[in-house]
Amino acid sequence: MEVLYHSLEEIANGHVYVAVSLMRQYALNHSLGQWRDELEGITEDYELMIGYMEKGIVDPDREKIHRRISTRLDRCVRNIILHNMIKTSPFYIEANRKGGEAKLETEELRAVLEGFVSEQAMLELLDEEEGRAKTSETYLRHVNDMSVFFHRIIVSPQWSESMGSQMSGLLTSPTIDTFDAQVLISAITLAALNHEDRQKILALINIYRNATDESVRQRALVGWVFAAAMCDKPNDEVKALCEDDDVVREISDMQMQVMFCLNAEKDNQLIQKDIIPELMKNQGFNITRFGIIEEKEDDPMEDILNPNAADERVEKLESTMQRMEKMRKEGSDIYFGGFSQMKRFTFFNDMSNWFWPFFTEHPAIQDSLEKIGKGDFIDNLLNSGPFCESDKYSFILSMKTVFDQLPDNIREMMKSGYEMGPVIPDADRNSSAYIRRMYLQDLYRFFRLSIHKASLSNPFADEKAYLFVTSKAFWGTRVEDRLAELAMFMRRRQLASCFKAVAERYLRSHKDANDSDYIHIASLYYFEYMNNAFAAYKILQDAWDRGALSDDPPGLKLFGRVSMVWKDYEMASSCYQRLHELHPENNYALNYCVALMKKASYGEALEMLYRLDYESPSANTTRALAWALMGSGKTAQAEALYEKLLQQDQKAPEDYLNAAYCHWFGGDIQNAVRLFREYRATLGSDELPSNWLTKEFEKDILMLETNNMKPVDMMLMADIVEKNTKGTD
Repeated sequence: MEVLYHSLEEIANGHVYVAVSLMRQYALNHSLGQWRDELEGITEDYELMIGYMEKGIVDPDREKIHRRISTRLDRCVRNIILHNMIKTSPFYIEANRKGGEAKLETEELRAVLEGFVSEQAMLELLDEEEGRAKTSETYLRHVNDMSVFFHRIIVSPQWSESMGSQMSGLLTSPTIDTFDAQVLISAITLAALNHEDRQKILALINIYRNATDESVRQRALVGWVFAAAMCDKPNDEVKALCEDDDVVREISDMQMQVMFCLNAEKDNQLIQKDIIPELMKNQGFNITRFGIIEEKEDDPMEDILNPNAADERVEKLESTMQRMEKMRKEGSDIYFGGFSQMKRFTFFNDMSNWFWPFFTEHPAIQDSLEKIGKGDFIDNLLNSGPFCESDKYSFILSMKTVFDQLPDNIREMMKSGYEMGPVIPDADRNSSAYIRRMYLQDLYRFFRLSIHKASLSNPFADEKAYLFVTSKAFWGTRVEDRLAELAMFMRRRQLASCFKAVAERYLRSHKDANDSDYIHIASLYYFEYMNNAFAAYKILQDAWDRGALSDDPPGLKLFGRVSMVWKDYEMASSCYQRLHELHPENNYALNYCVALMKKASYGEALEMLYRLDYESPSANTTRALAWALMGSGKTAQAEALYEKLLQQDQKAPEDYLNAAYCHWFGGDIQNAVRLFREYRATLGSDELPSNWLTKEFEKDILMLETNNMKPVDMMLMADIVEKNTKGTD
């Protein structure tokens, strides 16, 4: 296989002769199946073209012929790779087995798809009893047919331009069922993701461009975006498509939605750790170790001992549910954790079943529906439920197992139309963003949970795919106009590696140093992700000098932080002063005071801190006020504040250190030593270096010198603390 991929690299680099030589050598030792004759024909045509050139014959079509031969050779090599994978990869072995021996024929597929629509129309003319039996037979046959075509697409060799055009035309035709189109689009997506095929990608692009059904469009969008990104090469069709503002917006929105999918397991941990325990405490049921729901017995003493308990439980329950609903509305995949345990049904052994939109006629769920009953509950689940399609199937299938063990009132609620989870309004449910989010969740579940996950090329595990906006496929397109917005989205979501990758691409494609986005992203990139405070400082300093930061709170805030790290306290105080002027209601005044104290302007800081401590007291304001008092020589007042802080539950380790300074400056050596040792204990290590306290003194040298502490005083105090510590070990 290594030789085959090497050949593809040589073709991409224009070295067709080298690729032909490699394939000739490969053919001597390996079976090429039906592709041997094709390879020999390509070789003969290439040698003929070379021969004409060696004879000095001028061929005006030489470039066109060379390009055609290169394309043929690329397709042939890829088909040989697929031929090998069908023998070795569990994913392709299974797809080949279920797809049968026949080739994928578009006319055969058209006949099946259009025939099914006709059969559906005929079913409506039958009486109830005959219609029920005929419907069951029709859907069973059709789902089986669709599974065959689904798997046949996956193992289909490289498509010709004609095949791609016919498929895109068929799947956007109004004469076929939208559910069928959606399933087959997913098959094309899997095929293109796992084995590069330019015509399959182009077919998905054309489906996205021409489809009128929004679910069809969004599946095609997800497919071609992921597949083009995994190819990671410039694509003229993608570039042309990205001239449209709506397309660029959808790609940008999809990028954010993909990040929520990637966060599904982290969100699940949050739900399991914080939300579910709270829900279980405040509802009227227990879940046994067998997963069975049992009603709790009322506590007869509760009304006497705590008459408000019921109301408090309701409030907590509502608050917890609102928290979960907020996560869902923001885009989090809150159901992944629960439904991931329900993907072991044999239903999901057939890959096509992962991608069927939910419909109650699916043959695999008929037994479950008969047990539950086809009531309003199922309609609500289908029409208004907040679950992706595969989760709906999971839920129905799981109900067959546990339905009889549910409490009677729960079964009645389900049969009478109880709504499972929040209801999604029609406007939201039919929006492109919602449709795309649900499909991405289905796709994520397939790649994470299917039995073939180990042998799949997973776009959610490949950075060039899941960060597709940085892929070469989108270089030079208008998608790059959205990189700044996407970089800041990654930062807000605390996705450090993703911010770094998007920021790097943004900085390469945008060079306007006057642009506020450039200033923010470049300085954040260097300061927080490249450990280069100087580069960030220079960018922000230049912006400050040009007056670009005077009305830019994010830039001022960042410059204040960078200046503090760079120890330019004059500049830091200027930044925070301006921020305080722009937003006096925020805590920038406290930052301003800290910057003032860093440059020893304690008196100026005290004036503001007294007011802050009166208007909006907090532990941090008290700390800053105590430090300013200590810097102003008012150690007794500072000492009282530190004692107050140390009596609080939320005391900080540094409170011990600073309180020790106060006692030291006031001449109380014994209490100073005690507090230094208590500070040492908060550091949580018995293996601190002998100069640990000296290092602290170096950080606070300005304060120590302000209070007339000499180097010898510092050395002796460090020794005394060390002596007292060793003496108690």
